[in-house]
Amino acid sequence: MSRAALLPPVLLGLVVLLLAQMVGLAASALLGLPVPGVVLGIVLLVLLGILRPTRAVVRAAEPAATPLLAHLQLLFVPPSVGIVLELQSLAENALPLALAVGGSFLVPLIISGMVLQALLRRQGRRRGDAGAPDGPSDSTGPSDSTGPSDSTGPGTAPQPGGSPA
Repeated sequence: MSRAALLPPVLLGLVVLLLAQMVGLAASALLGLPVPGVVLGIVLLVLLGILRPTRAVVRAAEPAATPLLAHLQLLFVPPSVGIVLELQSLAENALPLALAVGGSFLVPLIISGMVLQALLRRQGRRRGDAGAPDGPSDSTGPSDSTGPSDSTGPGTAPQPGGSPA
């Protein structure tokens, strides 16, 4: 039996979480990346969860992560105290901070919207309705792909009153 199996599940989970954090911190320091090491540790955990052979590592972290997530609001207390203590400095730099916060909200929102539209178009092409409009379809009129073909020819629509142009 391995030593890891002898540890209580919560302690093993904490070990996994702390190891991921330390690997992220080491990678950030050694590579000189402008990304915090904690963020790299979270990215590492996500990658370990995506890859099938290493999913057990992330499952081992669950017993420790679940209680931490249940009390997540307590993790916001130290930053809140820091905001109150640095209120004067924040007031002096209000415009750059507002632009940074607004930009960090709008840019991902716009990019994720564009990615969603591209994925929806791709899904539409896979289903075979590449000629369909990008918006919601109008179900009141006849459909080009399901209805019988008329004698107006390809690419021309019948005129009101039923006679072709």
